Amino acid sequence: MLQEFLNFRKHFVALNAGVALVLVTFLWLLGWHEPALGLMMGFTVAVLSFWVHGNVLSRAFSMPSNRARLYVFINFLARYVLYFFTLLGALQHSPGHFWGAVGGLLVPRLVILVFYTFNLKELMAAIKSNPSGNE
Repeated sequence: MLQEFLNFRKHFVALNAGVALVLVTFLWLLGWHEPALGLMMGFTVAVLSFWVHGNVLSRAFSMPSNRARLYVFINFLARYVLYFFTLLGALQHSPGHFWGAVGGLLVPRLVILVFYTFNLKELMAAIKSNPSGNE
């Protein structure tokens, strides 16, 4: 189970990097430089947070139950404090940076929703095997 999570984490970071690169490039070409920079900042914080969370969970498996709960909870709070300061810093700069950072923090969650919840690989394989849509 842990090995599956580590493999997922590796693919997750690569997939998110691709999605963020497309979004940042699109915003930059539209001339929306502030939201593009905010998106990069928020995305970087979100993916690093996810990576750290994976390390925390991996380490928590080797701890006694009570200690693991406290360890995970403290790291959970630290991650959300980091989100708070990221958004606060973006808001101090400009509203464009703030909304870009909000989007960047949400990108990994949306990637999980779209690519993993709806299992896009299986959906694409089903479409390729039956391109006409007829049963």
